[in-house]
Amino acid sequence: MSKNAVLIIRVIFGLVATSSGLSAQLRTGLTPTVTRAPVSIRSAGMNGVAVAMVGDAGSVFTNPAGLATIRNIALEGGYRAMPLDGRLASGALGMRVKQFDVGFGLIGFDRGYELARRIDSIAGDPLPTDDSFNDFEGLAVGSLVYRQGIIALGGSLKGIRQRAEAGDRRATSIDMGMAIAVFDIMAIGFSIQNWGGNLRTSNELEMPRLSRFGAMLNYVDPQEGFRLLSTFEVQWPEGESSRLVLGAEAGAVLSGVGVRVRAGWGTTQIGDVHSDFTYGASVELGTANIDWAYESKGIFDESVNRFGIRLRL
Repeated sequence: MSKNAVLIIRVIFGLVATSSGLSAQLRTGLTPTVTRAPVSIRSAGMNGVAVAMVGDAGSVFTNPAGLATIRNIALEGGYRAMPLDGRLASGALGMRVKQFDVGFGLIGFDRGYELARRIDSIAGDPLPTDDSFNDFEGLAVGSLVYRQGIIALGGSLKGIRQRAEAGDRRATSIDMGMAIAVFDIMAIGFSIQNWGGNLRTSNELEMPRLSRFGAMLNYVDPQEGFRLLSTFEVQWPEGESSRLVLGAEAGAVLSGVGVRVRAGWGTTQIGDVHSDFTYGASVELGTANIDWAYESKGIFDESVNRFGIRLRL
């Protein structure tokens, strides 16, 4: 193994250890739902593995450095119906500007009246009494990435607003990430989400740190007719056990039209919000991908179907 590779690995695990110390704080507030839900439908089909899945606009939510392989402009949108009367939608944009990439993302979670009562009951908040009140969570993120050769470094600033019967709560946090991408063949990714927790120290919203390290390998040239890749990711959620996630994707594309299928497996703990297995598929139509993902257990212990679209221009 080269000296540079050894140095990179030492830096990655050094950052994990350092971030643990920076984010060790008394957790007395609430964790926003928008920080727990997979927003990339492609990633959701592989059980949330995302840190090394570079080149999609959805990287803005998990590893900003993943934007570095976008050639021009990438767009991504997703939607899922939540239990009872809730809805969650997301959108992301990534674009290249010379050696830099910039990205923007938005997530909106309309809790609805019945789901809001369930969430507030669990949290110990006052229950909404007016079904016309808009219980809502929103997240906005902006990213900047610099790429030199095969190495990219990126950072994100994000803000969250939670509007409920108990009043408004807000959070601000920082993500940072690194990616090593060898063309479209392979990639290694590392990110720390919510570095330092909620920077609004006077606010009770929690932003628990999540560190990720993973790799992706294409077994065939993705510019050809067949598609076959595998990926793995290790996650270190703050205050919880580490998690291993494995994903795979295969398909065929002829004259820009084709189908891909994918699946993911991840370790789970008692009381975990994750499924053991997830599945998904995409229909590829030129520069557009129509995505679907399914998991048998979501955030609120319900089965979940997600739908989305990705564009590369």
